[in-house]
Amino acid sequence: MPSAKNNPAQSVVIVGGGAAGLMTAFELSKHKIAVTILEAKQRPGGRIDTLYEHSFSQPVETGAEFIHGDAPITLSLLNEAGISYHAINDTMGRIENGVFNNENNFEGHWDLLMKEMASLQQDMPLAEFITTYFGEDKYAELRSFVKNFAGGFDLADISIASTKTLYREWSKEMGTQYRIDGGYKKLIDFLETKCRDNGCSIHFSCCAKKISWHKNEINVLSMCSRLFKANKIVLAVPISVLQAEEVSSDYIEFSPAIPQHTKAAKNIGFGAVIKVILEFEENFWKIKTKDAGMIFMQQEIVPTWWTQSPVENNILTGWIGNEKAKFLQHETDEAILHKAIQSLANSFNMTAEKLHKNLKAYKIANWCKEPDIYGGYSFSTVESANAKHILRQPVDDTIFFSGEALFEGSPGATVEAALSSGRKTAEAVLKCYKKA
Repeated sequence: MPSAKNNPAQSVVIVGGGAAGLMTAFELSKHKIAVTILEAKQRPGGRIDTLYEHSFSQPVETGAEFIHGDAPITLSLLNEAGISYHAINDTMGRIENGVFNNENNFEGHWDLLMKEMASLQQDMPLAEFITTYFGEDKYAELRSFVKNFAGGFDLADISIASTKTLYREWSKEMGTQYRIDGGYKKLIDFLETKCRDNGCSIHFSCCAKKISWHKNEINVLSMCSRLFKANKIVLAVPISVLQAEEVSSDYIEFSPAIPQHTKAAKNIGFGAVIKVILEFEENFWKIKTKDAGMIFMQQEIVPTWWTQSPVENNILTGWIGNEKAKFLQHETDEAILHKAIQSLANSFNMTAEKLHKNLKAYKIANWCKEPDIYGGYSFSTVESANAKHILRQPVDDTIFFSGEALFEGSPGATVEAALSSGRKTAEAVLKCYKKA
């Protein structure tokens, strides 16, 4: 069987070595397509970044962490690779002034919220929806929760976020969630190895800056002045890169321009997130929180935390999304750590000094200022459905787009969404080759 490198008539450059890019390369290289991956970072994975550091007692996820429910592609790859995973404890509760409560005060209101969202005929931004239908004083706590939940979990700016899309996500039972033993990097390593075994060429620290193209003819100029040629290209970068303005270091120039697609990219939301990972000498939360997996502190700067339960250890992960993340994005790691510790101190009715003394290791993953990403993951605006449709259509059967932001289905903004998009993109490329 001929090597992929001996088939220049079918050659693809993939910009972006995250989950979507690697999956696209994996699928194409199975068919002996000559694939070159250009990755701006010094590692593959993109927003998957497992940290192996001796100060922590185990690998920790600075980026993607969970397998959200039934994720057939993710689970199939893990099984193929022989990578083990385990179910997590996703029970939830709130803690305030040292008092834990696993009940909410607006269960009936939530049911009414879901009913109104389901019956909505014309999509509208979530902020407009809750103001229109739940503007009374009695819904104040519900409005606050919805805003924090959408901003925290979905990283959504509610002034533009699609109410219909959020309803589809929130109304769907997610099912069991999992963590990968040893971290998501094991899956990335597996895909990278498979790609290389299939003849793929992978270049790290290689940032694409200009794409000159004609039908079935691609020239990619990198920041370091290297030139890569192919007859098709896949842009598997975060949607934030496609949204970058010309003055930005992330900006990729297309010559000739592709205005319909670049405009569409700007109609997809992209949220901000900061992740705070703390390991303590002692587990001070277990007794008070009754082994909860997720702990909410709604009024705090770091409002969401989770444990590693059912795995027994002393690691807590804090999650700061959207507005609060944007507010903190320019702070130093030390300042964010201080605010995180203070959030825990306030909620557990402890002193910040005691928590600092108990702290063994920490990592602040400020994705808001991460080069070539500058955020967490996508969310849908009212215009996103049409934007995604446009971006899933190749430009002259030559330029293709891939990534979690283009995924149709639920839940979106996940590794599974990225892998699914990568597979579909590969199918679209192969279809074009068959037509030729």
